[in-house]
This record gives sequence, C-alpha cells and structure tokens, in this order.
Amino acid sequence: MSQIIYRPLADEGEYPRFAAFPVPASGVGVRAKTFEELVADGDYRPDRLWIAERDGEVVARIAFWAPPGHQHPWSVDYFDFHGENGVEVGAGLMRAAYAALVPPDYSVPSQPEGGRPDYHLFLPADWNERADARRDAERRIAAAERFGLVRFVERLNLRWTPADGLPPRSTRLRFEPAADRYDELVDVMMRVNENTLDAHTRRDLERWDPRTTVERMLKDAEELPDGNRDWWRIAYTADGAAAGFTLPVRAAAATHWYIGVAPEHRGHRYADDIVAEGLHIITEADEPKMSDATDVGNAPMAATFARCNYRVVGRRIIMI
Repeated sequence: MSQIIYRPLADEGEYPRFAAFPVPASGVGVRAKTFEELVADGDYRPDRLWIAERDGEVVARIAFWAPPGHQHPWSVDYFDFHGENGVEVGAGLMRAAYAALVPPDYSVPSQPEGGRPDYHLFLPADWNERADARRDAERRIAAAERFGLVRFVERLNLRWTPADGLPPRSTRLRFEPAADRYDELVDVMMRVNENTLDAHTRRDLERWDPRTTVERMLKDAEELPDGNRDWWRIAYTADGAAAGFTLPVRAAAATHWYIGVAPEHRGHRYADDIVAEGLHIITEADEPKMSDATDVGNAPMAATFARCNYRVVGRRIIMI
C-alpha cells in the first residue's frame, strides 16, 4: 500500500480540496455554516488545516479553529476520514497535526495554563437514535481516543431567533448593569458555582479557588473582540437580593457566555426570567439570533431554554 503523507495545506488555493472532502450522509460533523462562510469569518488559516494524502488523493482532513488574531488554535472541529483503515489514518493525521500546532508554551483563554486543543464533534440532535449516525460518531471518537483524547462532556446546541417568539420580560426580577458592580457580580457568580452542573466550571474549580475561577471567566469574556460588557446584568428580587446574573456577549454569534441563579433562589424558575432578559437585550441590539449550549446533564438549564422557545439544533461531544 502506498505511503500516507500528513501535511498542512500549502496555501489558500487548496481550500477547495479541503472543502470537497465528502461528509457523512448521517450529518455527523456537519456545521451550521459552510466551510467557505467560516473561512470568510476568519476562523481558519491554511497552516491549521491538515490533510492525509495517499497517491495524491485526500483520505482524511482535520481543521483547527481559533478566533481571528490568536496565536494558537483553540479547538478542532472538522475531522473526517474514509476507507477501511480510516480510524488508523485519522488517528495518524491527528497525531501529526497536534505535534506541529501545539508548542510547549501552548496557552489560550480557555486553557491559560497549557494543554491542547479540544476536539468538538458536531452531531445531529437525534444521533443516538440512528445507527448510521452512531457508527460515524463512534469511528471519529475511536480515532481521537487512539490519538490520546478522552471524552469529556456532551452538550446540546441551542438556537433562538425572533421568529421563535420573544418571551415576556420579567415582572418579578429587576435587572441592573453588571459592568460597574464587579465585586457584587463576582460574589453572585461564586455562589452560583458552589454546586454548578456545568462540567467546564467544575473542572476549573478543581484547578483554582472559587474567586480565581470567576475572575478568569470574566477576563475571558472581557477579552472577546465583541465582549459587550454593557449587556451584562445582575438580577435582583423585589427585596433587593442578588438572585442571579447573565453575561450575554457576541462571539461567533450572540450567546449567553455564562448565566446562573444563586442556590438560595432556585426553585422559582428565575432562570427563565434571566434568559428572557438576555434575549430582550440582544434583540434591542438587532442581533439576528442567540446561539447557546448546555451540558446534556444539566437538565434544569435545558428545560429553561426550552420554555424560552429555544430549539435544539444539534449536539456536540467534546474530547480533551
């Protein structure tokens, strides 16, 4: 059998070769935007797009993503291969690309103390219910595991647009700008994190103390190109108690960067009010949609998004 060559794209002229690689009919790995749209957004560079070639034919591909202007890639999102030995070839491509793109001084906002890019496997909402989608997903997971990644969490990808219906603004909570109430925002976020169901936050709390964890969250949000600190809000009850918060930002699209209700105020569905407030804020800013996500294991947050008229548009398995 001919030797396989693993390499990055030579230049932008090879984008069509990368984009033309066949995607599974199951929808596994398919993105909401086309590859061309993502390139136009500045998400990719030729040196971060790798292919495996055999006799001049592309037999596997992998893409490393980062926001424009960042030195190191943050994550992997395209990862496709075909053929009987596709899992082995995919693992080899991942091994070669990671070795070239993850230096000893690797550091990104999501992993400020080193590590490597996560692999985000985008999946149809019903992937667990279809044999073809399960097969295609399991092959990609197997290749990533052969390289050395491990499964971390599965998330629901959610979307809201004005056409889905704007829930009414709260009549029981008062919202105040949070940008100039830093200490109060940190305090309520620390209380929210005490028993959070979010896997990433739990992992951060294993690394750092509660205050450092929150301060890093805020720093990451502030450093986004369109962080929109003026959208951030603290929610207060009628008696003036800080019940929760929301940090809407504009990343690839408008999103609730982080949101929560303090433990002593749970059980009243205040999360519905807080999500609705975020939707009103971005609607008034003429944002066309809100793209959010929550862990599959965070059933209360998933229920809140459903009551606020979000649609589940897919799932995502994150491997680290």
